[in-house]
Amino acid sequence: MTIPCLRAERSIDRDVQAHYRLIESARQATPMHTHDFCEIFLVVEGSVVHCVNGARQTLEANTLVFVRDTDVHGYECSAEGEGQFLNFSFYKKTLGDLLDYLGEEQLRRELLAAPMPPTIHLAEQEGACVQRSLEGLDLTAAADKGRTRIQVRALLAELIVRYVAPALQTTHEHPDSVPPVWLASLCAAVRHERLFLEGVPALLQMSGKSHAYLCRAFKKHLRCSPVEYINDLRLSYAAELLATTDWSVTDVCLEAGFDHISHFGRLFKRKFRLTPRAYGLHRRSL
Repeated sequence: MTIPCLRAERSIDRDVQAHYRLIESARQATPMHTHDFCEIFLVVEGSVVHCVNGARQTLEANTLVFVRDTDVHGYECSAEGEGQFLNFSFYKKTLGDLLDYLGEEQLRRELLAAPMPPTIHLAEQEGACVQRSLEGLDLTAAADKGRTRIQVRALLAELIVRYVAPALQTTHEHPDSVPPVWLASLCAAVRHERLFLEGVPALLQMSGKSHAYLCRAFKKHLRCSPVEYINDLRLSYAAELLATTDWSVTDVCLEAGFDHISHFGRLFKRKFRLTPRAYGLHRRSL
């Protein structure tokens, strides 16, 4: 199964260079996917589970997330039920133009190369302010699209400068949490090109590092071993197969890169709190 890649040309007005919508439930969102554009989303009500790059993050209201084009992600309902979020998507070039204007190469590297998308927890008042700004964009009925494009860029600049950049600076003050460029690029390639199916040998071949060096880098910057990182991506891929196909658990196990179904079952239940079969039945019943 190929993870779909959403295209800007199909969902974003090329004159405005942005798209905005309210997603009233994780069930309305596209299943696990990537895209050739960037997006920012804000949880405005309840909570939502963000499945991204092999991890599952429960996000509460007033959480702002910057999703890059290299991120592989999707959404699930949380244990609390339905959650709503605003989605603001825009051309990758629009972001590139803004970063060129700001002239901060450190910001560009930290924003685009981090293993996980920047996630910012806003105060309630800040969250309400961002929500009003997003809801103030009337992109579909814009008569003067040039003017609207300027408003889009102004809002994007405000979100990055006021919220995203300070959050990245906090991370920068703790250097161990900022991965080197080679590691960030490696993780992006493994996620985006589904090289996690080939396992640790693919990491070694692509990085050109020794096994010992790779293990130290993963432990230092990602707080996990290469095997744990690969398995987490495989488990998320398996979960998506179980939710969207009628394949048997054995077929899903093998497709996701696991050799032993018992080992796969233990890891899956530890991560998702359900057996693979129960998880698939539950997700397909939604």
